[in-house]
Amino acid sequence: MNKLLLSFAIASALGLAGCGGESLDEIKEDTQTGGEVQIPLSRVVYDPANGVLSPPNDLLLQGTTDGTLFMPGEKDAAGAHLAAPNYADPSTALGALDGWSTQNPFTIALSFTSGVSLDAASVQQPGSVYLVETLMGDPASPDADCRAVPRGAACKAVGSLTFGVDYVTRASGNSVAVIPLKPLKPATTYILVFTDALKDSEGRSVAPSSSYELVKQDINTKPLGTAAQLALQGVINSFENAVSAQSINKAGIIYTAAITTQSTAPVFATIKQLMAPSPLNNNTPPSVALADTGAVVSDLLFPGQTVADSLADPRFIFKLAKLYSGTINLPYYLGAATAENPMAPLSTRWMARCDSGAIIASLTDAQKTALEGSITDPAQAGNDAFCNAASNGALRDFGLDKQRHLTKFNVIPKVNSTQTLAVQVTVPDEVRGAALGLVKPAAGWPVVMLQHGITSKKEDMLAITGALSARGFATIAIDHPLHGSRGFGPLNASNGNATVYMNLSNLLVTRDNLRQSIADMLGLRLGMNFNNQPGLLNTQDVQFLGHSLGAISGTAMVALANSTTGSAQLDALYNIRSATLAMPGGAVANFLLESASFGPTIKASVLLGAGGATAQGYIDFATNNACGAGQSAPYAACFNDFAQALAVSNPAALATLNASFSSFAFAAQTVTDAGDPNNYASMLVASETPTYIIEVVGNGSDQLPDQVIPNRSAAMPLAGTEPLAALLGASALSNVAGTYPVTGTALSRFIAGNHSSILSPEGSAAATAEMQGQSVSFFMGRGAGVVVTNGAVMAPAN
Repeated sequence: MNKLLLSFAIASALGLAGCGGESLDEIKEDTQTGGEVQIPLSRVVYDPANGVLSPPNDLLLQGTTDGTLFMPGEKDAAGAHLAAPNYADPSTALGALDGWSTQNPFTIALSFTSGVSLDAASVQQPGSVYLVETLMGDPASPDADCRAVPRGAACKAVGSLTFGVDYVTRASGNSVAVIPLKPLKPATTYILVFTDALKDSEGRSVAPSSSYELVKQDINTKPLGTAAQLALQGVINSFENAVSAQSINKAGIIYTAAITTQSTAPVFATIKQLMAPSPLNNNTPPSVALADTGAVVSDLLFPGQTVADSLADPRFIFKLAKLYSGTINLPYYLGAATAENPMAPLSTRWMARCDSGAIIASLTDAQKTALEGSITDPAQAGNDAFCNAASNGALRDFGLDKQRHLTKFNVIPKVNSTQTLAVQVTVPDEVRGAALGLVKPAAGWPVVMLQHGITSKKEDMLAITGALSARGFATIAIDHPLHGSRGFGPLNASNGNATVYMNLSNLLVTRDNLRQSIADMLGLRLGMNFNNQPGLLNTQDVQFLGHSLGAISGTAMVALANSTTGSAQLDALYNIRSATLAMPGGAVANFLLESASFGPTIKASVLLGAGGATAQGYIDFATNNACGAGQSAPYAACFNDFAQALAVSNPAALATLNASFSSFAFAAQTVTDAGDPNNYASMLVASETPTYIIEVVGNGSDQLPDQVIPNRSAAMPLAGTEPLAALLGASALSNVAGTYPVTGTALSRFIAGNHSSILSPEGSAAATAEMQGQSVSFFMGRGAGVVVTNGAVMAPAN
């Protein structure tokens, strides 16, 4: 399918131009009736036999043995799988996934003759486009009716999504954009249906392609001629039969496509189990080793200054926080820099430890026995035994799976190394805090896990430890991968280069940086139960506060921590009682493109990566203007000025450039979905974990809304802070002073402050004090409520 129309699927709902696509025979058929020339029919672009179709489409799962998508960049000229595809290419990276995005908008191409266009109003009405959740044929299906149905064929419809609630559609040029308003379920198949309610500008119904008209025919009465045609005809017939049970008129269907969403949580569920004490890890879970440094936090924050033992000195609360340092050994699934490969952290994605279960399931017992007997390498034999034991035989290591993609069929990640992480712990000082009534509980100090933002480090989280220590809370923190103590020489995002972690050159590594952040926090949560300071920390009274990237990865981490393993004892070791998410956001790839802070860097990098005349023009612009003085690529400070100039000088080039950004966003969001907080929101809600969200919305004048993570996105309904809050069912808090109970999730919208105000008073000291005060009050009640003290820095609830 080397003619795959990626440009259609990966453009956003804004400004995608339509294209042709009818064959010569179709045009002749459409334009000749009794010698009289008529306007050709408008049609859906669809010709799978020649590789012409719009993704997402599960026909791209055909040809793989491991259950992943099979993208053009993974194939040689004969259509066979390349031995070493370039998965750094954004389009090819989709081939590492077991399905499509749960949340990114996509477009389906239509073909119109000159002078004819899509009737936009017809696209936006219910009944033109359906999304139907469907059970597919599967020998292992939980539904007995579906076990005899062939794979790839629809078994039965589960239910139709609701137009205007779950999704909307609109015209995008001459294509149809399908825009989810809620994330689709992971690892679930939906059938997309277009009907003849779609009209063109002549008032005529859009027609199926000639190919679809053929395979739409009843296979029982009009079977097609070849085996390949019959196979596709059977699939399309099954689609239409299934969706017609949802009161969709089969005769009016002009297009169907199965869309299976990717899995998100199974790999993390496996990691939780493998880190827990078991024979698989010699009953050695992660453990935290701590030692008292003899310092207090004020020593670090105010070096060389004398801090009075008095609450009259605002620095005194940091003198209440004693500082411990420690370590924890955790599995590292990413690449560590070595002398031989110093750039490994930028190019090493997570890989599976075993052969894909989809491959193993296709083997007979005799084949498995023969393959096992052929293993001569002791290391492989040992790993095969591990895979077999850890999966009850579903996974093996026979060396059959060369790519080792992590999927729902292959859930055990390969540990590339064990990393010793620095752990930062603060505990209240009982002696200095005696006047405040600070007495260590018999079970130890309750704990708040802290996680910092991108380009930050764990030490920056010390800024909230004073407020927490004054209320009797210990804190514990580690660095994100490639940050702070976990950088590798120059490869350290804490030096200000966000793209070390937000890896634009390899989206699979970006996804897995997010996954490593989540896995590390799960490991820290588990490991603190096994620390060397008995009685210091109450590891059964743990809460969480994450800022920015820490809130993004923390959303997933808390949801996963509080999802049951089936063992009450193990669940207690992971349990987190409540979570504060300071300045989070969902649909990360999309909101970053609109971020005032990061958008120019990403767009400039995409532009330079594409090359061509526009890229050279950008380099010339940057080097010839003051914005580029002293800079190196990607000259981010120049991008907005360049785009404005290009809008005047060459609007066509700007339109092409914007289309490339949309293409990148589709690929980036699809690839990173496994770590995106939107995909864990429903899990967090189901866990009934009390959650408190902080957002900066600005006041419409001198106080700007969050410039790092946008409140919401103009291009993508699920991107930003507000959509994530909505998915969590958040209720806004009033700006009237008082105590407000929290049921589910609470949201404070601040009109003062900035993205960093949870830690830094620079934007607004009053906002910082209120954010920290509300967070501490939330933790005091273990998520039962929030105390609003200074409502002047907040927006009203409505």
